[in-house]
Amino acid sequence: MLKNKKNKELLKYIFVGLSTVLIDFLIYKFLIKFIVIYLAKTISFLSGTFFSYQLNRTWTFKSGKKTLSQFIKYLIIHITSLVLNVFINSLLLNTFSKNYFLSYEVSFLIATLLSAIYNFLFIKFFIFNNTRN
Repeated sequence: MLKNKKNKELLKYIFVGLSTVLIDFLIYKFLIKFIVIYLAKTISFLSGTFFSYQLNRTWTFKSGKKTLSQFIKYLIIHITSLVLNVFINSLLLNTFSKNYFLSYEVSFLIATLLSAIYNFLFIKFFIFNNTRN
């Protein structure tokens, strides 16, 4: 039963993550028509972060408490995850640029997967672990 609960939690996290990417992308695509690209990306990233925080807090990890410090920790984890994602993607592209297997798409997928694992572990064990009802 415990394993089933963990699987459901992971599936919910993946669903929230995919939804977050979609929200980020759609807001980004809309805003770049009206404002500078860096501001559009910042707003879209933060919009996705707000969305994922709320859904992960209430649905994925079922944490009833909502605190400012919890959200700040969540935001810090997402920002460091973004930095990690960009770093890994760049490292793979620069290190293996002559290897056809590590193309842009594969580098993107590996960086995204590693940053998603980083997010999940920190969110589960350091943000929502102590606040469960």
